[in-house]
Amino acid sequence: MKTSSIISLLLRLFRKPSALQSFRKFVQQYPVEELVSKATKGRQAIFPLSELDEFGKAILGAPIYLEAPLRYDTLEKILIVPPLYTPLRLKKMEDLMREPLFTDVETTCTIGGFSSSLPVAVASMGSTPVYNKISLAVSKASAKIGIPIGIGENVATVWGYSKRVKPSQPCFKERIMAYLDNLRDGFGGVFIQQSVEDAYDELWNRVYSDPDITPYIYEGKVAFEVKLGQGAKPGLGGETFVERETALRLSEKYSFDADPKTTNKQMYERHSAPGTYTPEILRSMIRLLHNNYPRAKIWIKFGPYRDLADVAALCDEEKVDAFWVDGKEGGTGLSPVTALKDLGLPLLAVLGKISRLKQRVDMDFICSGRIIDGGDAVKVLCFGAFAGIGRPVVVAAYANGGDGVEKYFEALKTEIQLLTSAVGKYRLQDLGLEDVAAVDRQLALDLGIRSVYD
Repeated sequence: MKTSSIISLLLRLFRKPSALQSFRKFVQQYPVEELVSKATKGRQAIFPLSELDEFGKAILGAPIYLEAPLRYDTLEKILIVPPLYTPLRLKKMEDLMREPLFTDVETTCTIGGFSSSLPVAVASMGSTPVYNKISLAVSKASAKIGIPIGIGENVATVWGYSKRVKPSQPCFKERIMAYLDNLRDGFGGVFIQQSVEDAYDELWNRVYSDPDITPYIYEGKVAFEVKLGQGAKPGLGGETFVERETALRLSEKYSFDADPKTTNKQMYERHSAPGTYTPEILRSMIRLLHNNYPRAKIWIKFGPYRDLADVAALCDEEKVDAFWVDGKEGGTGLSPVTALKDLGLPLLAVLGKISRLKQRVDMDFICSGRIIDGGDAVKVLCFGAFAGIGRPVVVAAYANGGDGVEKYFEALKTEIQLLTSAVGKYRLQDLGLEDVAAVDRQLALDLGIRSVYD
């Protein structure tokens, strides 16, 4: 029975107008629909799925599926605040011998050892069919633009390393070569995640010794990204739903809610391990990567954990090239609804920690978590991090293929230039906390920035 039908039935049980009014108020304030879903679907109800939004056919992640108001502050609580007096604009005018325009803002930079045409990187989206299907278009477009891109966990294990296991889904090597073969001269780089399950097939070893990829490794265009967590589900492993054929093929490497060899269901829950870490384990892992893959750069993918400062300090000591942090708004292929609501630090909290860390840590930071336009990117830059982009490129690719991705980044660049110029600056590294203000005084105090009311 549908939730609406159940609620209608319950409403008819109340005959008195006063009782009916009380029940309507109860329905509005109490998560009846969530409870009905759990009562009818069981454990499947803990994932953000519906009849219209099947996993693999929709873009899921926080906070899209949260109908209740957010209980934490987002980038919308921060404004970019330009001054009238702009001495750096005067300096730029003297250099150019004319009044500077927003197009004079230089957007090229270095991110994690890679030259980039924009202060952004494309997130390491993984093996979900909804992204993998258009991943080649995103790879080619990102290469032409000249920005770093990630290839996420489980791609090689699920879709094959150099040969497709399903005609409609690109394999791992197609994704990486679509990027590397289209690289813009002097720009870009690819960073590759390896999950616990990928490690069974020695993914990084295969990549590092692959004759087609080796030349790019020697050029410094390849990094290995250690995944320590993910925005919408820090502390949890990878979750997805797969058909029986795929479940049978992967049954020896992943955990499933039911054994596909002895049961016959339409879809199976596939779970992967989150990995276990202590400071000693992480330090040893980074040193092993430096030793085994000396020509590869080392990136870290970090979830919105409370011990961000301690982990970042360790990574800086071990000469990690880039430290990517998701806020809890960071999208994911699939995450329990309760995790979307209650697990992890929001992006603003992450940015506050990073702005303090930048005073003693020299490592590059990238932050993601519902960063959509140039305004979001500039705010992140002001806190001392680069912007990580995920879902926007998926939407752009589905809307207009690779050309859509290129046009999206063209618009993003223009927005970044406009807003950076507005505060009287023409180099991204000149952006700082003085260029942003919070609409809430307590938030301003917490983040170490000014209030718009001061």
